[in-house]
Amino acid sequence: MTTAVKNGGQITWGPRVDLRDIPNLYAPQVVKPYTPPSPGIDNLGITSTDTFMVPGKGEFTVDFKGYVRVARSQPSTENWVDSEVYTNLIEMCMRGEAPGIGSIIVTLNPDILSTGMLRTPWTDMNCSQPEKACRMAVAAMFNLPQMGMTLFNKEPIELTIDHVQMIPPAGNPGKGQIYQILPLYDRANPEEKPAAYLTGLKFAMGNYITQAKIESISSRK
Repeated sequence: MTTAVKNGGQITWGPRVDLRDIPNLYAPQVVKPYTPPSPGIDNLGITSTDTFMVPGKGEFTVDFKGYVRVARSQPSTENWVDSEVYTNLIEMCMRGEAPGIGSIIVTLNPDILSTGMLRTPWTDMNCSQPEKACRMAVAAMFNLPQMGMTLFNKEPIELTIDHVQMIPPAGNPGKGQIYQILPLYDRANPEEKPAAYLTGLKFAMGNYITQAKIESISSRK
């Protein structure tokens, strides 16, 4: 079970990355494999295919495209095998559409800090050049303007990437870890029963994108 901690008026699901004096990294960038990087904010493209069950309407599979901005901490050591890197998801915008429910815009829940880390699995610590595992606990909001509601998850969506050879893991496929169904609640009626369920999620982390591309996605109506 994930422990939520109140930090500066915001619930945090892990360590907060200090954003002071770390650079924004846009395309183009060169990432060295098996090398702990300096701190930075990675501006990356992302695609995702999510499956939803909406009571009374049925099941919908939606393809999303957009971007994420991920802040990375200073690595714990300069050695790839031993290093740990903490991450904060500080911005996200993905857009998709499905017949029957219309457009969906996915952003971050401002009340919760989505956090994660990259580290070498314990079983691989004796390898000379191991691959890392990446995980991120995400608090999202799903805005459905045609349905007149915004949904959110009270339990974290665990985004996981295996076989990480470089940080950030640009271009790596990943999966959303949920147990069969994840309840989604209406922000306008958060104590009522779930308004929908997330039943599946697969994503791929893209490469660095430009600041202009991010602005074009975030400003689109």
